[in-house]
Amino acid sequence: MEAAIAVSIASSLATAYYTKVNSDRQKKAIKSANRAAKESARLQDEHAKLALAEQQRKNRNLLAQQQATYKANLGALGTSSKSGTGQTYLNALQREHDIEDKYLVNQAKISSEALLNSLGNTTNTNLLRLNSLNSESKLNSLNSLGNIGSSFSRTMIK
Repeated sequence: MEAAIAVSIASSLATAYYTKVNSDRQKKAIKSANRAAKESARLQDEHAKLALAEQQRKNRNLLAQQQATYKANLGALGTSSKSGTGQTYLNALQREHDIEDKYLVNQAKISSEALLNSLGNTTNTNLLRLNSLNSESKLNSLNSLGNIGSSFSRTMIK
């Protein structure tokens, strides 16, 4: 009978140990997934910012080119770009550029917010999984203790 108690206790302890080891492994995997998601979000955000800066640079260059071409055409015609229709056209080009730039910045903000929301969702999901693992681990520990106690009490009764 004492051998049965020893086997039962050893079995319960082994189960508790392997449950703990597996739980720890899963916790490490969840924490690693959180770090990877944060790093991925950071890299994506950095890439988006670089892409925005590059697009803004291209748009500024295009605006300067369009303005220079128009000023050259006006100069060839002998008219001034400082007043009248010439200035109105140049102002319209500038406004168009400003609108496009504002649109690009707003799109980048929306993209960044979506990225942060996605990261938040991933982190929250992983936190829920971690809490679930902690609860399961505590429950398994209590069950193991209960099994040890019931094995011991059954032997004591006999």
